[in-house]
Amino acid sequence: MKSLAVSALRQRFDQYVRCGPEVTVDVPNTPTLTDSRRADALVEFPTGDANDYLGRGLIVEVQYANEDKDLDAVTHDYLSAGYSVYWASPEDFTNDRFRIEEMVVAFDKRADTAFAASWADPPEVDPPEDYLERFVNAESLTFSDPNPDCNHTWKYGGSDLHDRDFCKHCRLERWKERTIEAYIYDESTIKTNSDLADRAAQAAFEQREKEKKKEDHQHVWEPRGENRYRCRCGARLKEHNGEEIISNDPFEDFSEMTTTDPQYCDHIWEREDGCMKCISCGLEDSL
Repeated sequence: MKSLAVSALRQRFDQYVRCGPEVTVDVPNTPTLTDSRRADALVEFPTGDANDYLGRGLIVEVQYANEDKDLDAVTHDYLSAGYSVYWASPEDFTNDRFRIEEMVVAFDKRADTAFAASWADPPEVDPPEDYLERFVNAESLTFSDPNPDCNHTWKYGGSDLHDRDFCKHCRLERWKERTIEAYIYDESTIKTNSDLADRAAQAAFEQREKEKKKEDHQHVWEPRGENRYRCRCGARLKEHNGEEIISNDPFEDFSEMTTTDPQYCDHIWEREDGCMKCISCGLEDSL
């Protein structure tokens, strides 16, 4: 039947670069992780002269009943490579010819057995299950949502990897695996309501402890210039007209406390011609 299909294709199309049975077709970078397919019968058009309707060429598959053949996966790969596909049935053949006119009708009607490169989208295919085995924590990974009852709200930035999304409700993490164009979910990241409550309680406790330590903190002032001091906690103090002025915010604008004495300056460097110069005290450091 393959030879009959090839004969009909050669009669139908007079311009082609190759036309034959059992032709290898490269299909890299598809979710099936298959590098190549062997077409039962193929006609490929010249480069730069692709058919507006059929694309790079037309493939007729006659071994559709083979149990080892995943029709969706094969169709996906051929369409992704730019070829149209027709799945021929025994009724498409007589004893001595392939009834190519039946194929033409199938394409015109967009039948379930005809897929034109100009209008057919590659069928969705499930990636190979053993794909997950390449990851360290494979036992907790899945292609399907492990928590479908949650009304997920996804936010970018997982707990440990920058390319992950996480759900704001259940904390489930996922990422898009570009090689197979599929999401992978990490079931181990799901947090129950109890987990989230414990996490919130722990965060509140740590915040209270931090505030308590801040209240109990005793400044130890170190000189940073004339009438100017700094504590290791970042607080700053200055004496002005007999009064002490304290700023507990290390980022607050305290410009009046600047000094021109490089010995006490907390330098803020800017690059100038041939050197680095402190904008506070003017000290220069040659490059």
